[in-house]
Amino acid sequence: MSSNERRPGALMSWPSPRLIALAAVCAAAALTAGCGSVMPNTGNQRVVGGPIVYTKVGHGEPTIVLQSGLGDGRDPWAPVLGQLREHYSVFAYDRPGYGESTATPPIPRSPCGIASELHELLKSAGVKPPYVLVGHSIGGLYQYAYSRLYPDEVAGIVLVDATHPMHLRRMQVEVPLMANMLESMSRRVFRGMMQVEFNMQQECVDALLQKPRPEVPVRVLTRTVYSPVEAASGFESMVHGLEPNWLPLVGGKGLQPVPGAGHYIQRDKPEVVVAAIEAVTQEARKREAEKAATAERAVEAPRAVATAASAASAVRR
Repeated sequence: MSSNERRPGALMSWPSPRLIALAAVCAAAALTAGCGSVMPNTGNQRVVGGPIVYTKVGHGEPTIVLQSGLGDGRDPWAPVLGQLREHYSVFAYDRPGYGESTATPPIPRSPCGIASELHELLKSAGVKPPYVLVGHSIGGLYQYAYSRLYPDEVAGIVLVDATHPMHLRRMQVEVPLMANMLESMSRRVFRGMMQVEFNMQQECVDALLQKPRPEVPVRVLTRTVYSPVEAASGFESMVHGLEPNWLPLVGGKGLQPVPGAGHYIQRDKPEVVVAAIEAVTQEARKREAEKAATAERAVEAPRAVATAASAASAVRR
């Protein structure tokens, strides 16, 4: 089997009937897997088994934190980071087991475990909150978990065709054949951290609903391009049925379907992703400035009263 055949996101050049049958699985896995290009290493955190490698570039606050999908390192974000780094501070990393991060940490690979790992990594890298959390595919699920676990550290959220917390459960009910094939594929094709993350993606998601949601600017980007297999199997309809439920989970005024974009919107239409991140970041900055101005007025008001009282007292004397 070629490397393309082993990669869950690879739908092309699968000539054998067995691999053609697995195309339906890959369609379902499209919400969780892929590959990419090169990004610079600027630092790492040493943990069990090796480093967690990251890229930290640009300047300004809040920092934009990028989280990738299942099987991906930082690389799919290269087109987006290239446009953002001139005017914003951006952080991206390879999760343990992907890219150049050879670490094998003891932290569970559930959404909550990965969110807590990112929390510690940002602290270790000296990146101060609040953050604009940007997540693609299952990385969107991880950023959602972060926003519920650390709401005070979140300035904004951008979801890029994100995996919904109920994605796998709904697929098991509405598209059972594809769900069964995906489960089989996860056992035979997925390896290492990729397999562990896939198997643990449902853990802790119910508990997150009980935690507070940060009231921050949000954009929810969704793809519009689906394969014939995804459409015919009912997978596309299932995904569209789940998409509106992101709004009560993270906030936001509506969904933003991206014309001409498949699952990897950041590659197909990087300018749309950049625009969404910029809009959220600018709104977050505006809110922070208004909050600072309000706090300053709250401090100045008692001073003004005290000054007026002192002046009145001096006149009476």
